[in-house]
Amino acid sequence: MLNQETIQAVQQAALIEEVVGDFVTLKKRGQNLWACCPFHHERTPSFSVSPSKGFYKCFGCDAAGDSIAFIKAIEGISFIEAVKYLATKYSIPIQETEEGHKDIAAQHERDSLYILMKLANNYYIQNLWEHSEGQRIGHAYLKERGITDDFIKQFELGYSLDSWQGFHEYALKQGYTDGLLEKAGLIVHNQEKLYDRFRGRVIFPIHNLSGKVIAFAARILKPADNQPKYVNSPETPIYHKSDVLYGIYQAKQKIKQVDKCFLVEGYTDVISLHMAGIENVVASSGTALTDSQIQLVSRFTKHITVLFDGDTAGIKAALRGVDKILEKGLHVKVILLPPGEDPDSYSKKLDSLAFQTYLQEHEQDFITFKAKLLMEGIGDDPTQKAEAIKEILQSIALIPDAVNRTLFLQQCSRLLDINEGVLLGEHNKILVRKEKEHHRPHKLVHNPVNELQLTAKRGELIPLNWAATIEAYEQESIRLLLNYGSIILEDGNPLSTYLLQELADVPFQHPVYKHILSTYEELALQEQVIDINFFVQHTDERIQKTAIDLTASPYEVSDKWQEKYQINISKEEDNLYRNAYKNILRLKLRLIHQLIEENNKLLKNTVHEPEEEDKLLQVYATLKQSETAIAQQLGMVIIG
Repeated sequence: MLNQETIQAVQQAALIEEVVGDFVTLKKRGQNLWACCPFHHERTPSFSVSPSKGFYKCFGCDAAGDSIAFIKAIEGISFIEAVKYLATKYSIPIQETEEGHKDIAAQHERDSLYILMKLANNYYIQNLWEHSEGQRIGHAYLKERGITDDFIKQFELGYSLDSWQGFHEYALKQGYTDGLLEKAGLIVHNQEKLYDRFRGRVIFPIHNLSGKVIAFAARILKPADNQPKYVNSPETPIYHKSDVLYGIYQAKQKIKQVDKCFLVEGYTDVISLHMAGIENVVASSGTALTDSQIQLVSRFTKHITVLFDGDTAGIKAALRGVDKILEKGLHVKVILLPPGEDPDSYSKKLDSLAFQTYLQEHEQDFITFKAKLLMEGIGDDPTQKAEAIKEILQSIALIPDAVNRTLFLQQCSRLLDINEGVLLGEHNKILVRKEKEHHRPHKLVHNPVNELQLTAKRGELIPLNWAATIEAYEQESIRLLLNYGSIILEDGNPLSTYLLQELADVPFQHPVYKHILSTYEELALQEQVIDINFFVQHTDERIQKTAIDLTASPYEVSDKWQEKYQINISKEEDNLYRNAYKNILRLKLRLIHQLIEENNKLLKNTVHEPEEEDKLLQVYATLKQSETAIAQQLGMVIIG
């Protein structure tokens, strides 16, 4: 276990804008920073980061938390591993209690896998540099491919010995089990034998966004029958191939800096482009591009340039992946390399400056590129030309922005020498078909809420849900306490003092609101100053999320209304006492209504002794008096 001092030191040092900024590109708007949410796909940013309050909040998917919670969610790791990650980032010494030094097998499975993958990576690196076989075969191969030592080290390339159980035996000596090694994809079970998956291959480690090794790709060096060129890690609890891009960890800062990402196919393509001075590059690792991979890039930039090998057949197969990028609202350009070249070979054929110049001069938008590609070799065949035009229009129709679609239609009209109106008509037909498919009627599902709404329309009485109405006023009390508790009122006391006094005899029903209120009361008795960070950084996720939900807002009043237009917008702080006073009265009134209803049920549904019935009637009279008194303070009239 980590001790509390380590956790608190991390919470104080880990600035939310820095931590989140490592994973998404944040842009300032008002007092907060905004981005498209990394936890769900969206085109309009609804993900907010508040540096002053120390938390993030997505108003689209409701994700929220502090720096530790963000790392925990984005990396899919435990609370303890998230704290350790941030402690390493901010050079904070990690202090653990004796409980933390348990055997590796007792640790959380995902945490154990991360540690095991790091061990394997170090083992492969050591083989490459220090073992005679690694130097003679692995290192020599990389040198032959033109990869220098600096970049071998930067990408942590390694070598797996051509031994059936070299790593397997090494890992067992370190205390790991066969079960965990197999789950990590490092060994293979075949015909009652266990052996190293990557034996006799050069190793390319695959990192996640934070730099942890989550998988390996291994290239064969000796010709062998029925052996694939590359062997990759299988899917594991920490590695899902469709969610990962090779090189994203090394590229993310440069992508943010230049607001652009190059997309290539292979591992050596990425490394060779780095050697040519182009660091904002990632690879799909030879698989079809997925929605998750596109979303990963979109955290850092909306501009992607795809590098195509000079192979027309391969390009046509890859067009669907680029269509996916368009559909997600990103701006796509492409570069076609000369025939027979790929990014790895061509970047080595030219010097750095010449290669970068080639990329700049041959970059073109995807729609123009696709139009030229599909029209090649068609000649005057009207049927083939019509099919090609429809395919181009299918791509244009995927673009979410209407202005961009119009500009591309105009461009294609000139390029294809066809009337713009004709293109527009066909394009609109595609959009209509898409809209119909999207809004295809579904079978009605039984919905109790709909039944309630229909009942209300018929004029029937619906019994009030007292729990829901009371919870709403409890929530408002806690919201005022969290946001404005320290603000001084006219009597010279903070709002928190007034709220705690007025709520002292109110039995809260919602467990989280009740906990926050009682915590405030305890700390107030100890005369401690309560900061919002106490709840935002709380280790109980329910309390943390509640605090963030009640203090975050998607809206912000601009100062320019007053400066530019002389329009004075009243602020909530101007009427704090009045708002708090009325909310508490409404809460108490609802509680009294609930008690009256319960009292009436006892009177109606139970046979009582005269003395017991008198007591219930006295309680009823007292409750009605309180109800009338509070209603008068609120300016309400109680009937009945």
